[in-house]
Amino acid sequence: MAATHEGTETTSPTGAESTEVVVGRHVQAFLANDVDAIMADFAADALLCTPEGARRGHGEIRAFFERVLPAFPAGATTLDIKQQVVDGELFYVVWSAASPVADVPAACDVFLVRDGKLVYQCFAGEVIARPS
Repeated sequence: MAATHEGTETTSPTGAESTEVVVGRHVQAFLANDVDAIMADFAADALLCTPEGARRGHGEIRAFFERVLPAFPAGATTLDIKQQVVDGELFYVVWSAASPVADVPAACDVFLVRDGKLVYQCFAGEVIARPS
């Protein structure tokens, strides 16, 4: 797993844990393929929006990550952060990723963190499967 950062802007965080800490932990859990750790940061009634549609609550969000994570094997996925902006409860990030299974040439996530929990995540990007 490798990550690089180009542009970062941050304003003073609020809440039990800072927005940056919660989202950072979420990204590390994703790269480690740790569904339980991913889910630990989501509020029970969280909303996840993707190009495939919206998912609400732990059951639907867990099913999404269990389906997506195999495309990004732990230790074999690189993440390149192009830009991130943290403004209070809001976290915006533009990124790309590559793994032996899939490429994400350009993507964007928007997170809303309230009281130390992810209450909203919106993902926009294309995941392109590599030929096997």
